[in-house]
Amino acid sequence: MARFRTPNFHNARLSVAQSLIRELVAKRTAGAPPSGLFPAHPILQAASTVLQRIHRGEITDAQTADAAYQHHRAMQKAQGITVSHIAGIVESVIEKIDSLFKSAEACADLAARYAIAWAMNDAAKMAEIKSEWTDNVCDLAGWATAVETWLSYYSGHAEPAYNPPLDAQGQPQPPYASPGTFALPPTCNGTTLCVGVLGDWGTGEQEAVAVLDQLMQHSPDVIIHVGDVYYAGTTDEQNSNFLDLINQARQKHGRNIPVYTLPGNHDYYSGGAPFYAMLGQLNQGVPNASTQANSFWALVNENWQLQGMDTGYYDSDLFEVAQDTTHLRDDEAEWHLQQLGNTNGRTVILFSHHQLVSAFEQIGGAWQNPQLEASLASWQQAGANIAAWLWGHEHVLEVYQPYQAPDSSFAPLVGRCVGNSAFPVFTEAGDYTAQAGGYPTLPAQSSPGGIAFPNGYVQSQPDDLVWASGYAVLQLPAGGAATATYYQVRFNGDVSEATSQLLWQESIPGS
Repeated sequence: MARFRTPNFHNARLSVAQSLIRELVAKRTAGAPPSGLFPAHPILQAASTVLQRIHRGEITDAQTADAAYQHHRAMQKAQGITVSHIAGIVESVIEKIDSLFKSAEACADLAARYAIAWAMNDAAKMAEIKSEWTDNVCDLAGWATAVETWLSYYSGHAEPAYNPPLDAQGQPQPPYASPGTFALPPTCNGTTLCVGVLGDWGTGEQEAVAVLDQLMQHSPDVIIHVGDVYYAGTTDEQNSNFLDLINQARQKHGRNIPVYTLPGNHDYYSGGAPFYAMLGQLNQGVPNASTQANSFWALVNENWQLQGMDTGYYDSDLFEVAQDTTHLRDDEAEWHLQQLGNTNGRTVILFSHHQLVSAFEQIGGAWQNPQLEASLASWQQAGANIAAWLWGHEHVLEVYQPYQAPDSSFAPLVGRCVGNSAFPVFTEAGDYTAQAGGYPTLPAQSSPGGIAFPNGYVQSQPDDLVWASGYAVLQLPAGGAATATYYQVRFNGDVSEATSQLLWQESIPGS
């Protein structure tokens, strides 16, 4: 199937500009699907090309960016690439105005140019483009007002939204009473709890639908998502790319199962408020589920404690992830310490969006995140039996050598990146070439019946253009070791024809 590159910017302004353009394409293009990244749309292609050049430092001023966008669009038109009908302009108005703005496509181009100027933080260029809206059909159709309202809502956040832990009197200070631990649901089959894990899944693409559809066929008792709804976690994206697709899968498979999620950096790029607004609806009316109000949680039963962390809050607005050292807020770190100091013998599995270690990109100048290492050390010293840590952020399945904390008295833990659930990564881009000195992955090998991994990352598509999308399944028994199984999804464009292939299976020590 045809593949179009989808840039993933580690920068709030660029991601918010992407979101605005995605939303205007989705809402104003007749017959457009309700969710998705829309990488094939000519306007988003042209804008993404310019935003990539800004990201790489090739374009440093809004005038050049605007000229580059218009040049790209002119080349598309010269090649016969046109935009399908864009809704929102009344035909009678179009017939009465003989000007450049008789085309809805021109209005969409103005909106994209305005978003790019905003991404460059150039007020003069924004005003220049805005002047082209005045007294024309675009203004009559409400485009200018919609764009300005959208950007004013999703920009200018001094601090991200956040719901802190609270004491018994409702004050943000320890000892914390809220949130309490959430009970894991009962198992639907036997005594082993089945946990589905998705990472970086919120693209809204049909491939994401196929991944969730395949996961649901394992009859999970609960699903955990380790964050990132694209492009900037706006209200529309949290609903159309995440919540709506979760609910559709629940209905399709007749299983109204609990889902818990964490925020990634993209969820905070629009300030985080849409993420929190979505949380209240995520498990609404779902039996054996708790209503998640915070960006972190602890899910427990008699034997297991699944601890979810918010590493997105301090993901700063930088151009390169290699410069960014994410960590937990002090109050949240204290809340986790409180929970993990009272596990009553349960085995702990940690979840976060950001990585503890990486083979591909340094984290604040190191291959291990020193601040997350420090949090881990404090929790181990408090007596928590931490057996594994699963994260996302990078977009392939990564199987690492056992992580040994600096204090070697603690048992090594399983560290895995599971951020491969939907965001497309092109195989020839070189983003996932192990670097000298990077944290070591396991040598190429395969589990019984599996595909050799991580020898080159198995492609999920017949065209071999992108790395595999997939999911993980944890089987947590009432006693003893857990089993973690990792799958890729083979998808040819039709959800009903998608299939899963086993990549890797391993044991996680339990109590």
